[in-house]
Amino acid sequence: MPTKNVSGADNQQETSIDFFYYSGFCVGELSCSILKLSNRKSKNGGIYYTPDVTISNADLSLLKEVNSYIAEGSGVISRIKGGYNLSIRGKEKVKKILNFFTKFPPIAGDLAQSKLSILRKALYVLESQKGDYRRSIITQEQVEECRELLKELKKTAQPFKVFAQRIFNPKAIGHFLAGVLDAEGSVGIKNNGSRFQPFVAVAMKDRKIVELFRNFLGLGHIHVRPKENIYHFESGSKSAVLHILYLFSEIYPVRLPKMKLRMDKVRRILNDYTPKSQRNVGTMI
Repeated sequence: MPTKNVSGADNQQETSIDFFYYSGFCVGELSCSILKLSNRKSKNGGIYYTPDVTISNADLSLLKEVNSYIAEGSGVISRIKGGYNLSIRGKEKVKKILNFFTKFPPIAGDLAQSKLSILRKALYVLESQKGDYRRSIITQEQVEECRELLKELKKTAQPFKVFAQRIFNPKAIGHFLAGVLDAEGSVGIKNNGSRFQPFVAVAMKDRKIVELFRNFLGLGHIHVRPKENIYHFESGSKSAVLHILYLFSEIYPVRLPKMKLRMDKVRRILNDYTPKSQRNVGTMI
């Protein structure tokens, strides 16, 4: 029946919108590089290039989930100091990631999109490298150019291109920002002199993502930390924090267990606060 078909398509579309969460999570944790390695399999030695994408986080279960969705489980997770590292290495594996980001691209973030753009170019060059000696030299020069661009991005945090926002679906943006909050956000209550102040903050080098966070919520403020080249969004009023926590608990839920616990704790404190509870919580802004 036509009605059922439309309903099924709508349900599938609603489900797929949730995948923007992984795009948001990855833009904050994504590191892209083109590795230059010794060719040990060849009798003549030499070198070869391979693309590599890494995503780091302290939560193993969430990293496994990310691996499953963006790389079809092809990545390798290893332990690092303070957490875990997901590595997706090799042309075929990196293709899977790029396919995912083609379907669910970063909604904002010139820095993240610059990385992915360079990676796509490098992969195209590596895919077409078969040929005579002259062509292989040209290929090597092009790949080295991509390597240098990625190094420059990492060093300066200055994107090489401005990317226009193309997705304006509020649900997609909400899930995207939930991923950003899990990867780069913090929630809590801080001591502000004689007062205790709730806060939600996101700090990133990707200016447009931080601006999207503020514009989507319609509240909070942004300041720059110039020494670190970081843009810092923060909201600190009780009503604003409760609104943000509601959005990212009920409507566009975060998935990081530690973030869920922090949000639940702050919500309980703010909802339970009365003047009589000042002895336990202090004076709340």
